[in-house]
Amino acid sequence: MMSIETLERTNGLLATDDLIYAARQSGLHRLTADGDNSRSLFESWLPGQDVPTLAIAAYGELLLAGIKGGVARSADGGASWEAQQFRAPAPLVTCLALSTNFDDDGVVLAGTFEDGVFRSTDGGISWRAVNHALFDHSIYALALSPGFAHDGIVYAGTGSGVYRSENGGRLWWDLTMPAGDETVLSLALSGNGAIYAGCEAHGLLRSNDAGLSWATLLETEGAVNAVALMPDGAIVAQVDDGVLLSRDDGANWNQLAAENVDCITLDKSSETLILAMADGSIRRVAL
Repeated sequence: MMSIETLERTNGLLATDDLIYAARQSGLHRLTADGDNSRSLFESWLPGQDVPTLAIAAYGELLLAGIKGGVARSADGGASWEAQQFRAPAPLVTCLALSTNFDDDGVVLAGTFEDGVFRSTDGGISWRAVNHALFDHSIYALALSPGFAHDGIVYAGTGSGVYRSENGGRLWWDLTMPAGDETVLSLALSGNGAIYAGCEAHGLLRSNDAGLSWATLLETEGAVNAVALMPDGAIVAQVDDGVLLSRDDGANWNQLAAENVDCITLDKSSETLILAMADGSIRRVAL
């Protein structure tokens, strides 16, 4: 494990082929995979201004950052930006998810703290609310099916459980959770359709039948803030500010980091776990 110094506390993390993007209270920051040349991407757009950022999405030169009021969009790798405002009152964008068929459909979904889900079909230029039958508008996580282009399946983690859509977010229905209303902070979907839901108070759950039934993979006293799935079937869970790894389908868990982790992501190869630490450093752990 190596430590790379960057800047401040991190709200969201994304790794591309050779870059890391960090969403922070001061804005969106970019650094190379080895931690050099850290740069604030909002500095040329809004110099001297802090722009709290919670979510990031990237596709080639296109960058989207969730900010208060909507999404900051750059089509040139962060050289220039434009704020795409959502409807008033200004929502706080908490998560972003791109279609697996983004080249053809340009679909992006944005979850907000109190205003539900917004959808774009032109790569984040224009947005509209898609909240029909979504009765909880506090969105903490979004996950699109690997086959989204064909099945249109989306899951949303909310303050009262998981919602499912089969038409790209236009219509939702809520799934029954084992303990009733559960705040779901993180979601992940496997290639075989299993849903992993990280809860605030009820551990890590999994459903193999589209949310009809759930099994507990990890009982915790803390919140499961993030879930990452590796190609070999291993599961990574961030519980409060620590990180656990299971290589046997959740039967046993080993500790990767004990404390002080802000957020996690896998690198592009899914072979290295990247951790944003509370002291402002970035750590890389080979899995």
